[in-house]
Amino acid sequence: MKCLFVYRTASLDITDPMGIMSLIANVKKHGHDADLLLTNLEKDLFAAVKDYQPDVIGFSLTSGSEDYYLELIRRLRRQVDFLSVVGGPHPTFFPEFVENEEVDVICRGEGDEALVDLLDCLRDGRDYSGVRNLWLKKDGRVIKNPMRPLIRDLDTLPYPDRASFLKYYAYAHSSVKHFLATRGCPYDCTYCFNHLLKKLYRDEAGDARYCRLRSVESVIREIEEVRRRYPLKVVYFHDDIFIVNRRWLQEFSAAYRDRVGLPLICYVRANLVTEEVARLLKEANCVTIAMGVESGNETIRRRILKRDMSNDQIVGAARLFHKYGISIMTQNMVGLPEESIENAYETIKINIAVKPAYAWVSIFQPYPRTEMHAYCLEKGYLNPSHIQHASYQVESPINTGLTKREFENLHKFFALVIEFPALMKLSRRLIRWPSNIAFNVIYRVFKGYTHIFRLRMSSGEIGFLVYLWNLLGYRIRRWRGRTY
Repeated sequence: MKCLFVYRTASLDITDPMGIMSLIANVKKHGHDADLLLTNLEKDLFAAVKDYQPDVIGFSLTSGSEDYYLELIRRLRRQVDFLSVVGGPHPTFFPEFVENEEVDVICRGEGDEALVDLLDCLRDGRDYSGVRNLWLKKDGRVIKNPMRPLIRDLDTLPYPDRASFLKYYAYAHSSVKHFLATRGCPYDCTYCFNHLLKKLYRDEAGDARYCRLRSVESVIREIEEVRRRYPLKVVYFHDDIFIVNRRWLQEFSAAYRDRVGLPLICYVRANLVTEEVARLLKEANCVTIAMGVESGNETIRRRILKRDMSNDQIVGAARLFHKYGISIMTQNMVGLPEESIENAYETIKINIAVKPAYAWVSIFQPYPRTEMHAYCLEKGYLNPSHIQHASYQVESPINTGLTKREFENLHKFFALVIEFPALMKLSRRLIRWPSNIAFNVIYRVFKGYTHIFRLRMSSGEIGFLVYLWNLLGYRIRRWRGRTY
């Protein structure tokens, strides 16, 4: 069978979509054909789909992107006949999405085994209506299959298929490549999907072991293989929390130092950081860590976000990373429920104490069916008819009037004020101005500068420039109605 994935990349961000790469690799391992088309890097998407003639087309959806993909499926069906399979966070938590006319099948949770079972059934002419993790329409009704247990041994899965992405010049010529050593997160932050996914697996699959680790040997071998085949100067781990297992980190640090040694980037959590953890990361040539602050107000952080850590722990972790010469990117939110503008400036002040190379910030989005979404509805912060925005950089959905404007503008000035605290007083006046393109340009230029020259999260090489050029071309073609 021929399985094609059609995916829209995140603007201004060359990030390897690890989930789709893993699915493609596993599909190929089990004897099927698979490929990928990126909607905003293909000059003629519909011609490319028609040329491939897929039996199945897969789509990965986050909440807020569903209307885009429904329209895309409608347009693709004018070119070829295919079975549409939709996975990702949105159909996982909104399985009723299958009731849309455009959707034939939805996959909930991990799709590695379910997709292969589906393709095997299609190839052999067998009924696929009983494949676990899948919901589908049959004889005028929706078949709702239960979840299968999580994949225990991640080492049994093939390495993610990079060739399908690296056929695109921008990806092939970026020397920053992304990797995953784990699946799952042990924490239950109210704004994140992890607490929902854990509950889903416990309730339907009787599976309580949500967090899993690949072996160190498997991870190191994958990096070695990528370095042999592609440009690789920086190894970027996208795991929710890279330091979650101390013993694994000890083994990894030694192996990585001896066999790889390239600059490394990873995500950490402040309350797990110790002197030993900072030292092990330094020995593995870690150059940058990303660490969540989210809010500088401890009450909001602990009670609203359920992130049980203190300001002292955050600043203490930062001191350790500075001691070992590791750059810090903090992760923050503004526009949180029960947050005032003064609370948001508390977040700025703790970031000034942390001294990050860049303070990344998003405008809070209450993703549907998370605990935070329910909280916002209960407290009246959110209109029940609210439609989720696809971006967390555009608008504040729970604030109104001048407060809404202040949060949206503060998002643009947040990192600059931390970099230059003398701007604090000026920023308080500027955030009351109407939003404008100048604020957005200032935000993007400073973010791009830090990601390329300080954090090394983007390569800044010709591949990235080509990527920006391709995105511009995509926007022009879409404006002219030549693509979607």
